[in-house]
Amino acid sequence: MERIGIEEDLRVAIVGAGGFGRVALDVLLASGSEQWVLGFYDDAHSVLADKVRGFPVLGDIGMLKSMLSVETVHVIVAITDNEARLRIANSIRALAGQFITAIHPQAYVSEVAVVGDGTVVAAGAVVHPDAVVGSHCYVGPGAVIDRDAEVGAGAWVSAGAVVGSGAKIGARATLGNNACVGRKATVAANAKLEALGHVAEGGSV
Repeated sequence: MERIGIEEDLRVAIVGAGGFGRVALDVLLASGSEQWVLGFYDDAHSVLADKVRGFPVLGDIGMLKSMLSVETVHVIVAITDNEARLRIANSIRALAGQFITAIHPQAYVSEVAVVGDGTVVAAGAVVHPDAVVGSHCYVGPGAVIDRDAEVGAGAWVSAGAVVGSGAKIGARATLGNNACVGRKATVAANAKLEALGHVAEGGSV
């Protein structure tokens, strides 16, 4: 699993100061990264509180992009909408922006799993050996990505959801709370599996 090395001059910005942004911040704080967090950027900054848990809301995404042209900042795009999250992340990547992967210390990620940049893995989540989680995903608390499973870029795996061994979750797909995707089953790109939904072994949706 690739992790961003901790450097003295590392600085982290969170795009999105809503609920997902607060979760991303919480994971960073639990990981001991408080001193590297600059704050939040959000296009709705003018109607938001000035601070979130003591960290400033600094401006809109355009301001962050302008800063990236002259300074190195690692970014987490914490926007709930999968399509918007991936679109904004790709626009930042096109400016040579860099991303940080946030993994809660109470999550388990196998050393031979791969978690893409910009992804947030919440407390209690499990990513088993040889699983692959793409960039800019969310893996919620108690979610399980079993061995050899693949989760596409920008996907959202809600709390308690299970992705069975060898299953494939398409880009920008959403798994609701406690959804279950059976062994070698497939969830198509952009598909939504509702809370408690089930895809049988080898099935597809």
